[in-house]
Amino acid sequence: MPAFEFHPAATGFDLLNALRLAELSKLSYQPLEQAGAFLKQELGFTQYRSFDQDDTQAFLVANDTVVVVAFRGTSSTQDWLTDARIKLVPVNNKKVHFGFNQALDRVWPELSDAVSSSRGPEQTLWVTGHSLGGALAMLATDRFTDQGLWVDGLYTFGQPRVGDQHFAQEFDVKMQWRAFRFVNDEDLVTRVPPPPGYRHTGAMCFFDNKGGLYRDNIFWNWWRSVSEGVALRTQAGAAATALSNPNGPGDHNLDHYLRNLREQYRRETKSTGSNTFEDYINNK
Repeated sequence: MPAFEFHPAATGFDLLNALRLAELSKLSYQPLEQAGAFLKQELGFTQYRSFDQDDTQAFLVANDTVVVVAFRGTSSTQDWLTDARIKLVPVNNKKVHFGFNQALDRVWPELSDAVSSSRGPEQTLWVTGHSLGGALAMLATDRFTDQGLWVDGLYTFGQPRVGDQHFAQEFDVKMQWRAFRFVNDEDLVTRVPPPPGYRHTGAMCFFDNKGGLYRDNIFWNWWRSVSEGVALRTQAGAAATALSNPNGPGDHNLDHYLRNLREQYRRETKSTGSNTFEDYINNK
C-alpha cells in the first residue's frame, strides 16, 4: 500500500501539498462511499467521514499526521442556484455570500464536531475544494479560526469570491499567508461575484496558458497569457489549439488544474510521483 505523500509540517506554500489537496478535491466528486474505500485501502487513511445534506457534500479524512476536509464543487442545478444567491449577508461583523454561507450551514454542526473530535495534538489541519467547494472551504476555514482552531493550510482551485473587503482583510490577517488560491488562465468562475462588493483573499497562484505557475507579477503574467490565448485561437488551426487553450469555461475544469500541478511538480522535482490516484480516477 503506497503512503499518502504529504508535508504535514509545511508552514508556507508547498507544491506537493497543493497537488495532493487538488487530488482530494477531485475525489470529492466521486460517490462518497467509493472515495472513502479508496482512501482507506489504497492510501492508508485510518479515518473517513462523509457529509451530505441538500447538495452540500464534503468528507473528512485523517491519518496519524493530518486531518483534511475536502468540499465538493458544483455538480447540479441546485448548486448553481446556490452560486447565484449573491446577496451579501452580515456574519460576525463581516459580509459573506448568502448562498455559500447557507450551503455550509447545512453540514456545519456535524462537520465542526467531527474535526474537533478527530484532530489530535500531533495532527495538522488542511482544508481544500474546487469551484463552489473552494468557496465552502474558505468559509469553513474562516469559521474554524473564529472557533480557535488553527488551520495549517487552505488550498482552493477555481474558487469564486466569497465575501466583502472586511472579510478579505480579516481573513488574511488570521491565516497569515497560509491560504493559497489557484487560478487557471482564463477561468471565469474566479472572477465572480464581481467587485466592488466582493473581494478575493488568500495568495493567488496563477497558471498561464502554457501551464506555467506564477506566484508574483500576477497581473502582468495574466495579461500576457490571455493575450497569447486570444491570438492562438484566432490563428489557423484554432480548433486544435482549443484542447490546450480551452478558454474561460474550459479552464475551470479541475482536470486542467491537476494536469498543470502534476507537470509543475514533475518539472521541479524531476519525479514522476505516484500513479495510484491517477489510475483510480482514470478507471472511473
